[in-house]
Amino acid sequence: MDDRERLLELLGSMRRDMVPGLMQLHEDDDLRLLHSAMLHVLDRGGHPTVKELAAAVGRSESRTSRVVDQLVRRGLVERYEDPGDRRARRLRISDEGTALLLRIREVRNNAQMELWDYLTEEEQQVAMHAMELFAKAARRYRDDHH
Repeated sequence: MDDRERLLELLGSMRRDMVPGLMQLHEDDDLRLLHSAMLHVLDRGGHPTVKELAAAVGRSESRTSRVVDQLVRRGLVERYEDPGDRRARRLRISDEGTALLLRIREVRNNAQMELWDYLTEEEQQVAMHAMELFAKAARRYRDDHH
């Protein structure tokens, strides 16, 4: 087994062990992956159009529009008229959407920090270094793809 396969196996094992603990969210907080991806894009700012959001999440404009409709109905996203082009409608995450992302992050962070307590001090230092490398790689990935 090569390193990539081993990493995938380890990440999968961690998810399987941690997912039950992540189910502490209220039923109304439940999000599908695509909903979550769109909220995260909107949370970064920029106020895209549906077409721009579709490009950012790699989905069709029609599919994106349907999902945005669902998010608007749930009060997680707001549509508004572009002040520079009255024909264009822009999107932004609502206060409720931001609060939901914060609740989800808090549950995930708490679960991950519980794992931290199961590491020795030396293991924590190794894990910290590895996470710093992953964070740098994520920024490079973001810069290359956006």
